[in-house]
Amino acid sequence: MTLFEEYAQAAKGLIYVATEKDGQPGLRIMGFAMDPNRVNHWYLVSQPDAGKMADLKENNRVAIMTVMNENGARIESNRARLQASNKTWADVKDYFTNPVFHQNHPHPENEVLLELTIRSARLASYAGNEVVTFED
Repeated sequence: MTLFEEYAQAAKGLIYVATEKDGQPGLRIMGFAMDPNRVNHWYLVSQPDAGKMADLKENNRVAIMTVMNENGARIESNRARLQASNKTWADVKDYFTNPVFHQNHPHPENEVLLELTIRSARLASYAGNEVVTFED
């Protein structure tokens, strides 16, 4: 397991996503699941009429930060894109193992499946930082 994957697991499936529309920033917390075959591709779901969906239609560039653990470990990136995925819920449902996600999204198959692609990220903690980059 890579350090990036360890930091992603430490987030326990929670991420802050910052969007921007018409110069107005928006921040929300969302549940995610990582693609085990492409670790810089994470899946999220959203109601189709949510405000973030309007933001993403205008600008799919986002900044993200995972929830910190007790050591301050987190993934931060402002080189990421969040857009509707070409995959279906059936393709990714097994990646979502956090029971809290399923409590908050009882019918994810009826929501929009989003795919977050992270191009580079900073793995930050109280002990230091490391930058990782990805090529797809």
